[in-house]
Amino acid sequence: MANVNHSTLTDPYLHEPKGVASAATGSVYVSDGSGSGDWTKAHSHINGYLPFDATTPAYQHSVTTSYTVLDPTFSTLLADGFSGASSPNARLIYTDTQAATAFCNFAFNFKQASGSSVNLEVVFYKNGSLLSNGHIIATAASGEWRSATLSAMTSLATDDYIEIFVKGSASFTLDVAAASLTIQGVPS
Repeated sequence: MANVNHSTLTDPYLHEPKGVASAATGSVYVSDGSGSGDWTKAHSHINGYLPFDATTPAYQHSVTTSYTVLDPTFSTLLADGFSGASSPNARLIYTDTQAATAFCNFAFNFKQASGSSVNLEVVFYKNGSLLSNGHIIATAASGEWRSATLSAMTSLATDDYIEIFVKGSASFTLDVAAASLTIQGVPS
């Protein structure tokens, strides 16, 4: 048998990485940096959302000058490695066993129910604590629907959860016409 470098092989002489016969569908091989690695789930994801309703509206929240959790009843879609919960608050929970790096995105349509315009701060909380890299401020005006998006990246371990908290420059009633909290995680 001739000595041939792997780098010069072409089809049909290429071969699959070791362990492929027992790898789960949709998994990827992740190197451990020591000449080996493991097959792991490629990603996990969820969409927790409020269906659009600008008339009723879909959700109302009493905003104060301190952070309070948005607590709608999320519907979930395409949940893989996550679950949605409504108790004690609306949250998305990471249920996979492998640590992940996650991209979190919250987009919503909102207005103030009545009164003068106020500043609305929107933040991610992870496991009950403020996530320092996910924070926006927007103006909530009476009778004027607006849109805002909050994004952040974080690490997740099994049972970590993400929530949305808000506070205002003054107390007011926040009307939400629609909202979507999506999280996508990839192996860390």
